[in-house]
Amino acid sequence: MAAERAGLVIVAAGAGQRLGAGRPKALVPLGGRPLVEHALARLAALPWLDPLVVVGPAAQRAELAALLARQPRAVLLVDGGDRRQDSVLAGVRAVPADRDCVLVHDAARPFVPIEPLAELAAAARRLGAALLAVPVPDTLKQARADDPGLCAGTVPRERLRAAQTPQAFRRALLVELLERADREGRSVTDEAALFEAAGLSVGFVEGSARNFKITTAQDLDLAEALLAAATQREKGT
Repeated sequence: MAAERAGLVIVAAGAGQRLGAGRPKALVPLGGRPLVEHALARLAALPWLDPLVVVGPAAQRAELAALLARQPRAVLLVDGGDRRQDSVLAGVRAVPADRDCVLVHDAARPFVPIEPLAELAAAARRLGAALLAVPVPDTLKQARADDPGLCAGTVPRERLRAAQTPQAFRRALLVELLERADREGRSVTDEAALFEAAGLSVGFVEGSARNFKITTAQDLDLAEALLAAATQREKGT
């Protein structure tokens, strides 16, 4: 059965300072194409994601507009704000109110898995919010408060999850919580945290280890290697 339509917002307005590329992260090339184009191409293959909205830096609007004009599906371009939450709010406001669910994805995650997204949207409609997540595989150590160079103990990891995007939400509720945070002068880096702070449930849907976020130059190198390997496999079939 086809999934019910939901809006998609790709957040591509980050400066990417830790990447050190000298330009907005979403426009840094990966395999010869801007980073944002990889995530957009994968997600645009799902016809029930409609409309498609990209939130980008205003200073690069012309470059992004030219890129989006080449896409096989129409994509709405919205200027981002100073903070991530401002950009998300601008993007979600561009999604029509008759879309009860919206997915928010980071442009810096080019290998987003599309298989679990219908389940993700269904969980968000049921609970109010849901996100892709994976179990934390590493042993986690906590640093001492008085001396961060010393270990204070091991953090149990059985119930820990590493959050990924897309995160999915009931659209009206997300707008309400983002606007409330703005009025109250609160800053958040993760939209699901707004739901948690409001005492609302946030569901987990299994993500993928390949759905990592490109933050540093080493992450970009890994993404290039994965993309090259995938291209080689396709040529061999």
